[in-house]
Amino acid sequence: MKQKFLKCESDRCEVLADDFFSHAVGNAHKSRFNNVIADVVRVYPDAILIGAIAAAKYIRPPVEPRMTYDVDILLPEQDFEAFLADDMPPETVNALESLFEDSDSAMHSVKHRQTGIYVDFLSVQSKPVKKKLIRQILNHRKQNPPLMKVGDSIIEIIKPEILIALKLNRHHKNPTSEKGLSDRLDIIKILKTFNSRCLPLETSLIESCVTQTEFRRFEHITADVEYEMTCEPENL
Repeated sequence: MKQKFLKCESDRCEVLADDFFSHAVGNAHKSRFNNVIADVVRVYPDAILIGAIAAAKYIRPPVEPRMTYDVDILLPEQDFEAFLADDMPPETVNALESLFEDSDSAMHSVKHRQTGIYVDFLSVQSKPVKKKLIRQILNHRKQNPPLMKVGDSIIEIIKPEILIALKLNRHHKNPTSEKGLSDRLDIIKILKTFNSRCLPLETSLIESCVTQTEFRRFEHITADVEYEMTCEPENL
């Protein structure tokens, strides 16, 4: 039976408890990532969850998310610049250092002390993330963004349409690379979940965030998914 995972009221949507990797590697793996996300919110309450873990929250059985090993977090520009300059308020420094340690990654990353999972911080200045999309996320975040509860914490999660646009942009740049193929796979898995449960996606929002060539690629992916998976409206 398909379990409901999106609860929307008055244009505000909540992503409900997930089955992240439940069949593949067990709930313990899901809990480790959820613990990391909860600790990120303790340091940065205005953080936004993006990337493969955000995709996994929108992917539900019988579709399984792909394996990933880090958490991507979008920070407001002010928080990101303060992190880079190591010029944060004392309470932020104390919270960050108590929960995370310096990363040996080349990215703007920290390492979660409890789990060893890396957290990559991104913002408008990050490369090769498309600045237009990042600004769109940050500028429109007050317009009823999806929220997700993790333990006692609540984090904003990127809208599925904009997440698809981000992944479509990176896939289009180098479609046969490992990252490009992974992004295409994430898009397919999100579309399969939404299509099989008859959940709508605002394709006009996706189109507004990408180039015409990228959107044509998205249409091809959508056609393949619709051919494979039919809409089953019960138990949404």
